[in-house]
Amino acid sequence: MTSLLLPNVFARPQQDLDGISLHPVATRHTCSMKLERVQTHSSTTSSDHQLDSSSAVIKQRQESGKKPVLAILCTLLHIILALLHVVIFVLNISGIEHRLVVPITSGNEIWVTILSVSSQAFYVIFCTILIYLMQRLTLLKNMTRRQTVTVLHDTVDAWRGLGSALECLWRQSTISASWWSVLSITAYLACVFSLHVVSSSIIQLQTFNATVDIPATKLSYWPSPDVDMMAIRWQSVSALVPTLGRFSNLQDIGLYGATLYDIIQPTDISGHAIVNASSFGANCGLVRNSMLNYSPEINADNFGYYTLNPPISELDHTVKFRARFVHPYPDQVTINPAISLFFPGPTVAFIVSTAVNSSNLSADETVQHVYWGYPPTSFIGSPQPPLTYSMYDVHIVACTIDVQPHVATVDVQTNQLLGLSPSHGPNASGEWEAWSMLEEEPKWDIWSPPSASTLHHEKWLVSPFASGAQHPAGWCMNQDQASCYGLSLLEVFFMQQIGIDVDFRSLTNSFHTYFGFSVLPHAPPNPKKVLCSRDQFESALSRAYAALLWTAGQLGADGGGFNRKNKNTTISQQLLQWHLGINLWPLAFAFTCSLVMLALSMHITHGMHGRKNTMPIDSAGILQIIWLTSRLRVLTDFVSDIEDPREDILRAAGMVDVDLLQELNGMQVDDC
Repeated sequence: MTSLLLPNVFARPQQDLDGISLHPVATRHTCSMKLERVQTHSSTTSSDHQLDSSSAVIKQRQESGKKPVLAILCTLLHIILALLHVVIFVLNISGIEHRLVVPITSGNEIWVTILSVSSQAFYVIFCTILIYLMQRLTLLKNMTRRQTVTVLHDTVDAWRGLGSALECLWRQSTISASWWSVLSITAYLACVFSLHVVSSSIIQLQTFNATVDIPATKLSYWPSPDVDMMAIRWQSVSALVPTLGRFSNLQDIGLYGATLYDIIQPTDISGHAIVNASSFGANCGLVRNSMLNYSPEINADNFGYYTLNPPISELDHTVKFRARFVHPYPDQVTINPAISLFFPGPTVAFIVSTAVNSSNLSADETVQHVYWGYPPTSFIGSPQPPLTYSMYDVHIVACTIDVQPHVATVDVQTNQLLGLSPSHGPNASGEWEAWSMLEEEPKWDIWSPPSASTLHHEKWLVSPFASGAQHPAGWCMNQDQASCYGLSLLEVFFMQQIGIDVDFRSLTNSFHTYFGFSVLPHAPPNPKKVLCSRDQFESALSRAYAALLWTAGQLGADGGGFNRKNKNTTISQQLLQWHLGINLWPLAFAFTCSLVMLALSMHITHGMHGRKNTMPIDSAGILQIIWLTSRLRVLTDFVSDIEDPREDILRAAGMVDVDLLQELNGMQVDDC
């Protein structure tokens, strides 16, 4: 039957046979040869058809073995994509990615582009493979099960891209053929699109301030233990302290208020350095007269009796002795070296001739009665004039000096103080209280000389006030030189800091000059000023001692101070660098998309891992459609009755169930 349908490929053109004699045998022989050739060609064609059928069967068996492999590979790749985002999240928790640091220099900007392009390229390539596998598996699954032609058309058309998928999803509103399948494909492609968008922002090079330690040299502000503090020329040092406030930049080079800190040697490196610092502090209080009392004697050249009670006496009983006591004119504050000897440790005593207000103490508890003996005006110049005594009150303020160590952060270029750790403690109350001995004596290393004597006058804290540069003005109670006293420049500066301005011109006019001495010919006036608050007094005293040490260090040993020591330190330089950073929101979004894609892939590949039957075609292009239409009568009948090929009409006509695999298998059986 097959041979009858074949054209006569062996027919030759008609020839003129007039000149040829015909012989029956020859004619019979020619016909036999033609028939034999036709039969031979028919046999050959049948053999070729059988070979083609065998090759198609072999190819189908090979394809049937590939489909489970594709399904397993598809699921495995989706799992890898989800696990990849889990690994990135774990890396973000551990912070390992921050260890990859790239300095920001010219030429390194390309790494930002490389990382962004690499991330996008990875996701594009990986998602391209996933889309190919999903497309292939969806086609194979739809062709090997019974469903309508419209479903097959919609699923194939949806895989062309996100736009086509959205269009197919819209078409389901007119004819709902495969809305779940198209919705799944649309969601899958939307997840792929989202991965493309966020891929470049999951892992990025982020800028941060990196701290790099660089060795440097610092000058120590604090005198070393071998410095003899009593050998410092305090006259030169104390004369400069009142002028420090006129230089606004001094707070940036080692001195800030009551704090001294190391400074960095000049360098071109910028950054911060950690150095040592110390802050002076003072704990001041009014001395009760029950602890220390002075009883003056009349006509005794300013002598009187000191009565010391525990704990000042450092004994368990009262100590009484006779000594001279020169007290200042009203409304002044002066240091008293003799009384400072009575107090243990780094404690200094001031005589205050102003009024003192305290809600915690009554005036009777701390007052010291003193006498000002002056000669009448008519007797000034006499060898031994009679003296008139006028009593007024003074107070003794004792201050224990302490030092608090700090760790300071300074700017390397300007040596400006940036921070202290620990910070300054809270200021004491402004109310004056009674002085009391500290439970533990302050320990610090600037007693000088450390073991020269057991007497407390060897402590240097008194020397800048008592032995410093003196103001040219001086005063005497009378013509006896033992009754004279003067003010140092540091005392005048200290009084200015606590709000007491000494009017030297007015005092000079009140006194009479006799052989170089200013003698007051009348009783001193009552105090007009009130002592400042306790915290102001302590703060001013602390700043004064810090300024003294700073000035002595600035002068150096040759200038009457001490030489600062060079020490090694490190500069913490802040450099702007890149490190790998993981953005959690893009990562969470990508992880969600990968889970959705994994769920959809498992749904599509469900049941395909063990299925062996496949279609002889592996695509749904125009050539494959022509091939299927030419062989399947159901498709030929489907399209033969449609005259209007619009989309809606074709989709409506395609709502016919068909099993393409069964139809093709039936065609192969008929051919056999």
